Amino acid sequence: MRSNTVFWQLGGLMALVAALAFFFFFQQSMRLDESQSLWQTGRSAPEILTIVAQDVHVPLYHELLHFWRVFVGDSVEASRLLSLIFYMASIPALYFLGRIAYGRQAGLFAATLLAISPFMNWYGSEIRMYTLFTFLVVLNQYFFIRILKSAEETRERTERAWALYALTALLGIFTHYFFFLTLAGQALFFVLRRGLFPQGSFKKFFGILLVLAVMFAPWVWWVFHQGQANQASPVLQSPTSINFFSAFSQFIFGFQTDHLNTIVLSLWPITVLLGFLALRRTRALQPETLYFMISVFLSMALAFIVSVLIEPVFVSRYLIFTVPSLYLLLGALISAYPPRMASFARYAIIGLMLAGLAIEMFSNSTPVKENYREAAQFLTENAAAQDIVILSAPFTVYPVEYYYRGPAPIATLPNWDRYAFGPLPAYSADAMPQEVTDTTKNYQYAWLLLSYDQGYEEDMRIYFDEHFERVDMREFSPGLALWVYKIRYDTPLAGEDFVPGTTTPEQ
Repeated sequence: MRSNTVFWQLGGLMALVAALAFFFFFQQSMRLDESQSLWQTGRSAPEILTIVAQDVHVPLYHELLHFWRVFVGDSVEASRLLSLIFYMASIPALYFLGRIAYGRQAGLFAATLLAISPFMNWYGSEIRMYTLFTFLVVLNQYFFIRILKSAEETRERTERAWALYALTALLGIFTHYFFFLTLAGQALFFVLRRGLFPQGSFKKFFGILLVLAVMFAPWVWWVFHQGQANQASPVLQSPTSINFFSAFSQFIFGFQTDHLNTIVLSLWPITVLLGFLALRRTRALQPETLYFMISVFLSMALAFIVSVLIEPVFVSRYLIFTVPSLYLLLGALISAYPPRMASFARYAIIGLMLAGLAIEMFSNSTPVKENYREAAQFLTENAAAQDIVILSAPFTVYPVEYYYRGPAPIATLPNWDRYAFGPLPAYSADAMPQEVTDTTKNYQYAWLLLSYDQGYEEDMRIYFDEHFERVDMREFSPGLALWVYKIRYDTPLAGEDFVPGTTTPEQ
C-alpha cells in the first residue's frame, strides 16, 4: 500500500512539472543558449561533432537533439520537450537515490524539492543539456551508493550496479565536462572511506576510469585539432564570494531580483549556523552524508578556484548537477532536529521554494528572462527597408534571426562574419567609430538592440547617444533593450514626424 502511495506522489510531482512547463515555461521566448542549440543541431550528425568541438561542450546531447528534431518535431516547444522528459525522469531517480541513502521519507522529500525547484524548473524546459546532465549524475550516484552498500546486495545485482555505474559515467562525460567533478568527488570519498567498499573495488574503479580516459581521448584530440574551442562563447567574469553564495541561493530560491537576492544572501550566516548545529546533533556523520557533502562542496570549490586562477567557468547552470545532492543534504540535516521542528522546517522550505517559483515565473524583473521574441516582433513591425538593425553582442544574432521577419537588414557590432573561419571579433574602442560609420552610412534609422553585456555595451550606447539623435528606447526584459537612432537627414524622409514603435515611415 505504501508503494502505491509513493507511486502516486511521484506521479503527481511529475504531472506538476509537466503542467508548469506546458502552460508557462514552454510559452516563453527562446533564449540565447537555446537558439545556439537549435543552430548547432540543425546540421548533419558529423557536422555537429565539428561545431560542438569548436564550442565549450561535448556532443551527446546535441546528437540526441538532432535526431529528436528529425523524428519528433523541429519547433521550439518540441525541442524543449526533450529536456522536460529528462527533468521529469530525474524526479523518481532522485527518490530512489534518497531512499537507498536515507530511507523512503528522505527520498520523497528530495524529489519534492526537485519538482518545485525554481532553478530546476527554469532549466527543465530549456533546449540545453542541463537536465540530461542532472539525470545522468543522479543515476550514476545511485549506482555508486549501491556499490557502497553492496554487502546488502546479491552478487548479480552488485555486478549490474558496477556495469550501470560505468555506463552512466561514460554517458555523463560526453554530456558535460563538469561530470568529471562528480568523478573527482567519488574518488575523494573512496580515498577517505575505502574500507566501506567491497574488496577489489579499487581495481574496478581504476579500470573504469582507464576505460573512460581511453574513450574520451579521441574527443580531446578532435577538440584540439579544431583549434577553435571557446570561439563563440560569451566572456565570463571572474567570480567573487558573492557569486559563490548566490549560486546556493539560486539552487533553492531560483532567480530573483537583486533586492530579494540581497535579503536571501544576508540570511546565509544563519543558515550555515543551523547546518552546523544539525551536524553536531548527529552522533556520527553517515557515509552517505559525507559523500553528498563532498559532491556539492568539492565541485563548487574546484569550479571557483579554477575560475579565479585560470579561466572563469563558475556558472550556476554548469553546476546544476550538484542540486540533487544539495536537496538530499538539506533533508538529512533537517532530520537531525526533533520531529516537530523538522516537520516545520520541511514545510517552510517547501513554502519558500514555491513562493520563489511563483515570483520567478510571473515577475517581469526576473533577471534571466530574455524576451528576444517580443523584441524581434517589434523590429519586424517597425523597422523599414531603409533602416538597419544592429545587434550586440554579435552572438545574439541567433535568437533574433529566429523570430525576425522584417525588411531591414541585420548587422552586428563588432562586425561578425559567421561564415569565416576564426573566433568572434574582439571589441576595440579605437575601431568602433569606423565600424559604426561603415554599418550605418547608407541607412535612415539604426535600431540598436543591446543584450548580453560583454563589457562594452555601455560604451557602445554612449557613442551612439553622442553622435546620433536618439528617438526611442524600449526594454523588453532585464538587460535586453532597444535604442533607436536617426542616422541621416539628407533624404526625403528627414522631414517626416516618425515615432518608432507606432508605425514605420511611409514609403
